[in-house]
Amino acid sequence: MARWHALWLKPDLTPEIEREVNIERLMIMARHQPVAAPAHAVNSIILGVACWPFLTQKALVLGLVVLFQLAALWQLRAWWLHRNVARPSRVTDRTITRATIWSLGLGGVWGIFTAVLLLAAPSREADLLIFTIIAGICAGGTMMLYAVPASMVMFLIACVTPPWFVSAIQGDRISHALMAYTVVYLAFLMVTGRYSYRGFVEGVRLRLQNAELAYKAEAANRAKSRFLANMSHELRTPLNAIIGFAEVIHNQFKGPVGNPQYVDFARAIHESGRHLVGIINDILDLSKVEAGKVDLEELAIAPAMLIGQVTSLMAHSINNAQLSLNVATEPDLPDVVVDPRKFDQVLLNLISNAVKFTPPGGRISIESRRSGDGGLTIIIADTGFGIPADEIGEVLKPFVQSRDTERRRLQGTGLGLPLADELVKLHGGTMSLASTLGTGTTVTVTLPSSRMLKRPALKAFG
Repeated sequence: MARWHALWLKPDLTPEIEREVNIERLMIMARHQPVAAPAHAVNSIILGVACWPFLTQKALVLGLVVLFQLAALWQLRAWWLHRNVARPSRVTDRTITRATIWSLGLGGVWGIFTAVLLLAAPSREADLLIFTIIAGICAGGTMMLYAVPASMVMFLIACVTPPWFVSAIQGDRISHALMAYTVVYLAFLMVTGRYSYRGFVEGVRLRLQNAELAYKAEAANRAKSRFLANMSHELRTPLNAIIGFAEVIHNQFKGPVGNPQYVDFARAIHESGRHLVGIINDILDLSKVEAGKVDLEELAIAPAMLIGQVTSLMAHSINNAQLSLNVATEPDLPDVVVDPRKFDQVLLNLISNAVKFTPPGGRISIESRRSGDGGLTIIIADTGFGIPADEIGEVLKPFVQSRDTERRRLQGTGLGLPLADELVKLHGGTMSLASTLGTGTTVTVTLPSSRMLKRPALKAFG
């Protein structure tokens, strides 16, 4: 692919990026046509009308103004015919070359037009107006053609060179000042176009790289999901057998075990197997949620009933940990629409964390109330070890373990909080943590008002 379109401005590009850059060039130029065409037509009319009283070659100027109108109509017609054409998959150098030649021709017409006006309208007021219009046309050309540096440079040079030489011929002080200003202004536009072009190419490069990374990430996620789905079956089948036979031995269903110590071994195998199955289930659940493959089976349920079910399941663990539990529910809370099983999992994970990281004699409190926007807020607070401030954002990431010594001694897989957070998001809610080291942790789960029913909740628990 030819490289002359970018002149000295073009960085090294891979073929894929170069192809996308060419497509974007054409799209940018096409998008500017409805603005550029009327601008050329209107500015030529303004210049012609303003200089008309001073003109000595009115027929030539009128012909050039008509030429601008025809060119503008041709641009608008081309844009109108192609406005709904699908984005091309490839743009050849020939197409960009034609656009560059068009820019050179249009710039040349502007240069001839303004040079003729300078010669045919001997008036200082007309000269200033002409150079003002030239400055505006060049600025507009830079903004619309920066994506094709060759087109931009040729347009600017063709537009400026004829009136610049006319000013040189006139030879007075004002003309020399205009010439110097033209050179400085042209250099400024060139530099501006250079930086704009480099930013444009870098933007295309980053967009393609991001798209490639997103594709690879999605492919990796699909591969992970397939792997976990396959491994879940391979792992669960032998684990269920291990758990089942360990339970048979522990309970001595087939008769007494010769050595009583074997009963303890069977109990340890049974507990370890159940723990491993729980880890596998958490990993699979988190993977499904992250992959967007979890559907909610929603039901309307009273918040008090929802919390009551979970606290009943956790009562034994709370008592064994020698903790006290306080549950407070705002009166007359309306029913909330959730997936009861998945929201139970959220609350179970959060309460299990509170039990795990609260020393004996501590306290766990659960409060449910209406939030400020009419939604439901559930607050689970404990008086446990707490989380260091610099780790609060990290504990919501899968498999992240605390650096705190006491917490690491009790730390599990690091999946409980991330899974709870993902399940809350799946319900359209938010989960936030607040903690003070040595004082305790507060987890706030908020569901939107759209999940609350109008009627009051049934008073299942008083």
